[in-house]
Amino acid sequence: MKHKVIVIQLILFVFLLSCSRQNVKIPQARVNDLPEINVPIHRYGKTLFQLDTVNFKEGLKNIHDEYRFFLGDDLDNEKNIRQLLDYISDTQIISIYHKTMQVFPDVKPLEAKLGDAFSRYHYFFPGYILPSVYTYVSDIYYESPVLKKDTVIAIALDDYLGPDFPIYRELGLPRYHTRCMQPDYIATDVMKVLYFDDLSLHRKQKTLLDRMTEEGKLMVYLDAVMPDTPDSLKICYSEKQMAWAKNHEKEIWGFMVENKLLYSTDYQMMNKLMQDGPFTKGFGNDSPARLGIFVGWHIVRQYMINNPDVTFEQMIRLTDSQTILEKSYYKP
Repeated sequence: MKHKVIVIQLILFVFLLSCSRQNVKIPQARVNDLPEINVPIHRYGKTLFQLDTVNFKEGLKNIHDEYRFFLGDDLDNEKNIRQLLDYISDTQIISIYHKTMQVFPDVKPLEAKLGDAFSRYHYFFPGYILPSVYTYVSDIYYESPVLKKDTVIAIALDDYLGPDFPIYRELGLPRYHTRCMQPDYIATDVMKVLYFDDLSLHRKQKTLLDRMTEEGKLMVYLDAVMPDTPDSLKICYSEKQMAWAKNHEKEIWGFMVENKLLYSTDYQMMNKLMQDGPFTKGFGNDSPARLGIFVGWHIVRQYMINNPDVTFEQMIRLTDSQTILEKSYYKP
């Protein structure tokens, strides 16, 4: 009887230990210590397209103080005014603007998401100035949907109109790219731009492990500033792709180790594991792309879990990828 009790207790202990490991998370901000930060979004695109074209110059001067970032300081230059008037009179751009207003009748949900993310950003990185946020219509400037200059963030809302927006297809954008061009990804993209502008070391990565840990730092930073955002949104995977990566994590890591890829400097090989695409070559059509980033994320995440005295800013500034790997005790 005692033997059965001991066996049951042992099974229960192993089960609870397994659950606790699965639920371990990186250090989180204490909610009571978070500053309350409001993020009013200035809608330059909406304001510009609503101006009276008959009294256009006067209208521009009326909005100049709020939108100096876009309008500059020379509103007496007739050439500049004519270019703006031609822009808001272009039929295709007008169509894009109307679609933008349909998808984004208001931006309060985005303001709330950014307010929470900015408060956590300030909590973990108090030495940096939080930017003012503007939105505009870019005529599908999909290469850089979020721009940052000095203390201004500019979001091209027309880059987030949903994967089935016809103009995206007309431009020949691949499905794996347009799937992430929807409203849910805006806040994540904003926080990524803040990371690269303020925090990233922009150092040259020589090996695959270097690249994996550098990308992993970005992803763990997103864990910190956006803890309620699903992992699939942070890495831009579908739910099915996320499940595939989690279910095959051990095999992915085994493939890298067995083929001695971690310390390889083969640029083409690294790109196969790090660059975007429909899938990762060598892992089948059901696999998501960027599996190197997925594994790098888990390495750095485990590093932060197992080294609780390391701050997020210290983690970002670590340059030795081998130390990160060793002290992560990563073993999928």
